Amino acid sequence: MSGLALASTVSAQSANPLDQWPTRIGSFETGNMYSAGTFELNVGARQTSPDDRAGTGNQNYHGGGSYAFSDRFTMGLEAQNYIDPIGGPIAGQPGLGPSGISQVETTEVALWGKYQIYATDQLSVTGLVSAELFRSLRSDLFGGWNTPQSNIAIGAIKAPITYTFSPKWQIHLTPGVTVMPDEVNGDRFYGTIVSLGAGVSYRPSQRISFFGTIEAPLSGENTIDSSTGDWVKEPVWTAGGRYNVTPRVALEGYVTNGWGVTPATSIMTFWPDGDHILVGGRLVYTPGDKIDESYRVLTLPATQAQLNAQQDGFTLGTAATLEPGFVRSELWYGSGNNAGASVNFSTDRDTELQFIFEQYSDNSTSKPSIVPTTDVRYMLGPKLRFMDQDNGNPFSLAGRMLYGRQISSDSVKVGVFYTDLIANYKTKSGLSFTASPKIAAWGSTELIGFGMGLGYNFGNGLELMAEVTPIARDGDETTWAAGARYHFGKSGFSVDAQATNAIGRQGIGGMIAQDDTRFTLTLSKTFDASGLKFY
Repeated sequence: MSGLALASTVSAQSANPLDQWPTRIGSFETGNMYSAGTFELNVGARQTSPDDRAGTGNQNYHGGGSYAFSDRFTMGLEAQNYIDPIGGPIAGQPGLGPSGISQVETTEVALWGKYQIYATDQLSVTGLVSAELFRSLRSDLFGGWNTPQSNIAIGAIKAPITYTFSPKWQIHLTPGVTVMPDEVNGDRFYGTIVSLGAGVSYRPSQRISFFGTIEAPLSGENTIDSSTGDWVKEPVWTAGGRYNVTPRVALEGYVTNGWGVTPATSIMTFWPDGDHILVGGRLVYTPGDKIDESYRVLTLPATQAQLNAQQDGFTLGTAATLEPGFVRSELWYGSGNNAGASVNFSTDRDTELQFIFEQYSDNSTSKPSIVPTTDVRYMLGPKLRFMDQDNGNPFSLAGRMLYGRQISSDSVKVGVFYTDLIANYKTKSGLSFTASPKIAAWGSTELIGFGMGLGYNFGNGLELMAEVTPIARDGDETTWAAGARYHFGKSGFSVDAQATNAIGRQGIGGMIAQDDTRFTLTLSKTFDASGLKFY
């Protein structure tokens, strides 16, 4: 009982919802509940390997939120979108293109409510009911490609049970019934599936937890056999972990063979066979003034030099993130018709969301086989800071993920995935050093780079920067950039001028070289929007 008493003590000491056990792990529902007043937002994706098909693989994008009206009752809304081929051909099923692989296009939404039926320090028994809709569904598998379906009603009833062994261990048992139509426009659909799920959670510290789950159909079938076209049973499994970047933001990563993220679709494997492995990620955000800002002891307010250092470099990022509630906008134009605009917003300390539009240089000396497009394209994604030199760490460290597509062409819109890790170290003399491994993938192209940067801050608003990024895999030309930036006092305005051989400023644009040197001007403005309290 001493371990359980300790668990209760830890829970009572922290008002941060993310410091408690997760209520949902992957798409597996547990018996845990949020405390009254907790508001949660989440966004994520599940991704097959790009080696499975051309492009960046198959993605199920999802997002949603929930609100705890009391310690015992929570309601939530989830949505997911999938527009891609399935993982391979199915015998007897038509498909697009010479490979004969069926396409699935669908948007699905779910409204759910969860109620705690019974609770002690050790045991929690809850009930969950969801009402869901396939708002749209188009596939040769389900109703025919030329006869799109809409508003297909489905739902689920589940009874998650969680038992707490100690502050570090929980086990979960989740029986459930998922109700779906037996047919869609004459094609077989999932019907009613009775399932049983089991899982285990391990939390070695307040900020880190790991989990493994399995959800198996007891009656009904949940996937399609590729060799026969028959419907068969296949367990849905998930293994992964969660890390609290801040008391308000958590990053969840996992591997799974499951497709769906809502209560009713969590029993669906990825098609066909359920043997494809998907990598999933989810960003969880719980806003609120009563929730701690950081796990570090903060040195506040930020100095003007620290605020200036929160701006990305020319082709490399910065490990610093904007102050909570701050917004930065940028406009740039350069030779080769390179142009772009970005808006960055910080919802929380150590977290920044980046929205970027850019047109890469159309210079003919860049390697055309690795340029995804010279049309205007968008990129968006989060940057998360894990270490902060200004607040107790020996250096600053952040990770960033950006996904994008072209938006100005009727041709195939090439999707690009980009991620980098950014480490910064600043000296008292004004020197700063940056190291940044980075990866980009699109189509059958993969680029790997290691960026290195050197900067000097004169202390009067003027900065000099030089950057170089050797490239490997499908690219072999090093990119570089050098120039100056000037901050206009405390106005939030800055302007910079750079020379570079990179075809772009952000993401993959900084990893592709051209033979000719380009010149670019950038105007930036930072706004303090924290008083609006919309985050």
